[in-house]
Formats: sequence, structure tokens, C-alpha cells
Amino acid sequence: MKFSNQLVLLFTALLLINCSKKEDVCHIHGTVVDTDTESVILVRPYEDLTEPAIEIPVIDGKFEYIAHIENPEGYQLFSGKAKETRRGQFTLIFLENADINITVHSEENFDKNTVEGGPLNKEYKTINAEAEKLSQELEKLRKEGNYMTKAYLNALNNENNSKHKMDSLRSLDQVYTPKGKAFNEKASKIYESKIKWAENNPSSIVSYYLFLENILIQDIIDVNKTYKLYEKLSNNFPNHPYNEVALNLIKGKSIKAGKKFIDFTAPDLNGNPITLSTQIEGKVALLDLWATWCSPCIAKSKSMVPVYNDYKDKGFTVIGVAREKDDTKRLTEFLEKEKWPWQQLVDLDGENKIWQKYGIPNSGGELILIDKTGTVLAVNPTAEEVRQHLEKTLN
Repeated sequence: MKFSNQLVLLFTALLLINCSKKEDVCHIHGTVVDTDTESVILVRPYEDLTEPAIEIPVIDGKFEYIAHIENPEGYQLFSGKAKETRRGQFTLIFLENADINITVHSEENFDKNTVEGGPLNKEYKTINAEAEKLSQELEKLRKEGNYMTKAYLNALNNENNSKHKMDSLRSLDQVYTPKGKAFNEKASKIYESKIKWAENNPSSIVSYYLFLENILIQDIIDVNKTYKLYEKLSNNFPNHPYNEVALNLIKGKSIKAGKKFIDFTAPDLNGNPITLSTQIEGKVALLDLWATWCSPCIAKSKSMVPVYNDYKDKGFTVIGVAREKDDTKRLTEFLEKEKWPWQQLVDLDGENKIWQKYGIPNSGGELILIDKTGTVLAVNPTAEEVRQHLEKTLN
């Protein structure tokens, strides 16, 4: 009898351990419908599509993912094809230790995707209901060509990056169509309500996600107000990876004329670590963040070659940083062909978080003109604007 009782106790203990382990993992069960995608990718909102955190293969219309999650986070789920095209619709999913069932439809019907399971996913679904409708409305406006004006779209898609034309259209308030303006006004109110919810619920990781999302969609942020909410959230989640990301983004979004540049260290093509400040000290410098897959970035970089040649012996330098994926083979081949004359560094797979530090994690690149004291003179200047600055300061 005593032996029998011991067996019952042992069985009960094992059952409790197994149940505990089951609850301590994130288990995604996925099904794809009407699409031949070979994988789905999960991307953090501050990562580039070419650098997905997780890629899950699709086999016979099914996919599965199992992992223990230390810190729940929000991920954007895309079709695997988006990794190559760098665009596509996404469905938000919170990875948390729970059973999560996902149905993924074709790109044309991505709004029909479903995510079921986990308290965070349930919470986000409730908060995001109005924004979800908004997303469908925006997609419809874009398909109909009723969101942005044709003039602005032409300027935006111009490989030579017609900055003056775009600036002119902005000043004339000719970026959005009347329907686009009405949509933006409605969207602004919904995003404001989501941030208000985050402010009132700082103990939820969903709030932290909404906070990051809000920073990412804005060109200019209220630094003091943003930092105040950051302090609340980071205090509630002291060991969460969002803390470093949020701080980087707040500082990066603050970059503008009159502010100090943000220093970093990145390897050159030989793997030697190079610190930006040591290369530009005492010089007027152009920091060129670009990528071999970013055509507008390449066009802007090319336009700077004559400026560099005219002023390189007068106290001007250019430091290029290429954002590349997997290896530097494509970058090396590109530079051998183009023979750009300035120093090149590389941020491979976002390892050095340079784009994040400059507040542009989802962008191909950016140009930052910096004076001899380390103060930013201009962000995304044209070659002519750089030349004008150099004529004033170096001549």
C-alpha cells in the first residue's frame, strides 16, 4: 500500500512538471491558405525585413514554432516572400508562453489572418480593433491611388530622389489627396487613443509595444513627453530588450540640425573596428548610411563624389556605412565597380544597431552633415546643399 502511494505521488509530480513545462513555452500552430509561400517570417517592428528575427518553414500548408520566451515581444508576421521584396502586409503577434493558433492567407487577403491564444494577443486585439479597420481603409485608398498625390508619388519613386520637388510639394501641402488628408486626421485620433491607453496601463508589455510603434511612425517626437513614458515602462520592465531599443530610438529621433551626432563603432571591410568620432574629429564630415539594395541611397551617394573630390583636401571627409545582409560579397563587388573614394564601414545584419541609433531602423539610409565640433548641420542634404555649407565653412 505504501509503495502504491509512492507511485501515485511520483506520477502526480511528473504530471505537474510536464504541465508546467507545457505552459512555459510558446507553441505556435500555423496554417496557410491560398498561398504557396515556403515560409513565414517574424520581424520586430524596429528591424528590417531583410533581417527577420525568426523564419519558420511552411511544410504541406502547416508551420510550427516552439520556444521558451523570457521576454514577451510583439512581432510582425509576413509571408516569407517579403524578405526578398522588402514589402508586404503583416499581422501582429505577441510571442508569449502559450499555445497560439495562426491562420495566414494570401497577400491579397492578409486582412483575414487570425491569431488566437495568449492573454497578450487577446489584449492587443481588443485595443487594436479600430486601427485594424483603418489599415484596411488605407490599403483600399492606396490601391485606388487616392492616398498620396500623383506628383508626390512620382517624386518619391524617382531614383534620383527629387528632394527639392518633395520639399516643395510639402510646403504647398500637396503630399496627400483630400481623401488622404481626411484619413490621416482620423488615423491620428486613433493612434492618440492607443498611446493614451499605454500611458494609463504602463504595466502591460502591450503598452511598451504601442509606445515603440508610436515612435517609429513619427518623424518628429516630443522628447520630454516620450522620455517620461519611457521611464515608466522601463521601470516596470527593467530587464526587457525594449529598454535599449526605446532609448536608441528616442535619441535617434532627436537628431536634427543643431544637435550632436551619435558616435558608434563598426568594422571596415577588413574587419577592423573603426570609431566614427576618431575619423571625423576636426573636420566637416558627411555620414552616409546606405545599402547596396537601396537605389535612392546609391543615387544620393553618387551625387556626393564630385563634392568630395573638390573638398577632400580642405577639411572635408565622407564616412560611408553599408547596411548589408549575411556577408559583404555584394558590397565588395559593388565598391570595386563604383570605386567610391571615401572610407567604408559595414553594419552586417544590423549587428551594430547604427540605423536604430539614428532613429531609422526601417529605412535604407540617411545622410547627416556634421561640422568640426560634432554638431549636425543638416539631415539628408542634397549635394548642392552640402557644397553650399562647405563653401561657407571651408573657403
